[in-house]
Amino acid sequence: MRRVIVVGSGAAGVAAALAASLEGARVTLLERAPHLGGTTAISGGIAWLPCCRAARDAGVEDTPEAALAYLRALGQGDADPALMAAFVDDAPRVAQLIEDHSPLEWTLLADWPDYQPQLPGGRTGGRSIWARPIEVDPDLAARIQPTPEVPNAPVPEDGRLTDAVVLRGPVRGRVLIAGMLLALAECGVDVRTDARVEQLLLEDGAARGVRVNGEELRGTVVLATGGFQHDPALVRSFLPIPEIAAMGPPGCAGDGLRLALQANAMLGTMSDAWWMPAIRVPGEEIGGAPFFRPLHHERAQPGSLMVDRTGRRFVDEAQNYCDAGRAMLRFDAAAYEWPAAPCWLVFDRAYRERTVIGPLAPGGDDPDWMVRADDLDALARAIDLPAGTFTETVERFNVHAKAGADPDFGRGAHEYDRWIGDHDAPDPNLAPIDTAPYYAVQVLAGCLGTKGGPRTDRDGRVLRADGEVIEGLFAAGNAAASPFGIGTPGGGGTIGPALVFGTRAGEAAAR
Repeated sequence: MRRVIVVGSGAAGVAAALAASLEGARVTLLERAPHLGGTTAISGGIAWLPCCRAARDAGVEDTPEAALAYLRALGQGDADPALMAAFVDDAPRVAQLIEDHSPLEWTLLADWPDYQPQLPGGRTGGRSIWARPIEVDPDLAARIQPTPEVPNAPVPEDGRLTDAVVLRGPVRGRVLIAGMLLALAECGVDVRTDARVEQLLLEDGAARGVRVNGEELRGTVVLATGGFQHDPALVRSFLPIPEIAAMGPPGCAGDGLRLALQANAMLGTMSDAWWMPAIRVPGEEIGGAPFFRPLHHERAQPGSLMVDRTGRRFVDEAQNYCDAGRAMLRFDAAAYEWPAAPCWLVFDRAYRERTVIGPLAPGGDDPDWMVRADDLDALARAIDLPAGTFTETVERFNVHAKAGADPDFGRGAHEYDRWIGDHDAPDPNLAPIDTAPYYAVQVLAGCLGTKGGPRTDRDGRVLRADGEVIEGLFAAGNAAASPFGIGTPGGGGTIGPALVFGTRAGEAAAR
């Protein structure tokens, strides 16, 4: 019986382990952290999987051809057309395989739009799914990666699910990981924590196993360790900005990348990441590292804007997290700095009284990390912005917001903007900032995970620098080069391909 060793326990890792086991392999899953699930466990648990059965059952009229056209339009930069085609072709099968062999049942997020639905093949809903809640034994729940971001909002009575609900309410990354771990237990997979792989076992250029905690385990190897955002040296070497707010568990520190380099792997998409504007609440930690909260729905709500350190707006604040985060990376050659990293979220009392901000419920006491002032000039001084420029920025925004327009950046003109905004307000995205006192929260250049790693073929086989396959070595998820280039297709754009290519890698490794 072939042995498959899976390194990492996020979406890609558990999918690879399940798939390899179903193919008849003896599977060992190794996780360096004391908890399982990685970044997936603390995510919304959404998967972007077009044309799956949940969508068909809901009457969604989608086609693989349309999904592929969308990915091709979206995937600028270092994208891989062959892998995009493989993803679209196999997404429905992988979604069904997981349902058939685990307690998970997918449900459609019917009105969750693609992040760029105006592009060819884009849709205003029907491609994002997540798992229904399941009962989980307390002992299993205790093994899954925890997060300081405690859910504090119920599902709305009308059932409308947005990013705000997912990241503040019934977070289902834990559900996804729990269901997959139950499936792995049923298959007899050996799951180990506190098991950091030290090196690949290489023979004549082929991977024959790993060394972990001083023990040699022989078999084919699937790298699914997540990205490298928690390694400052790798961040400085590869990302376009020297300092980031590294999100996710600290185990995402480039272990898979280093192992792949031992085998002379070819690398791809090394300069890009899943960007996310983030805030820091003092004292919050994850695995002993600082915990950075995603600044998600807050940016889209009426009565707020974001300014860089020159006091100017620089982005449509309501657009999806990855593209809003990417806009923070602009380098000003004249000033020789990244003026929007960090930047500021600015709002007024009306916004404060109706909006959840990080862990804060509307109203209530203002924490020290939230800057407050009685007028705009005083707020500018408090956060070290040019008062005149900042006040002019807010006044210009207010004039147009009252008319329901944003001629500078188009906020509210896009389907996703309106969807994530406040549907109970006169305008879901725009309102003047004119009710004292005024507030500012520092926004950091957050990184949910990096996109770079070894290049792979359609079955997750890692390629050498000369383009040939490295025998016995596979990779998937954020431990591999993203097939989508700079593109973030929609809700679950990280987990969807992690599941598909994790499954394909596990199957191929077992064969």
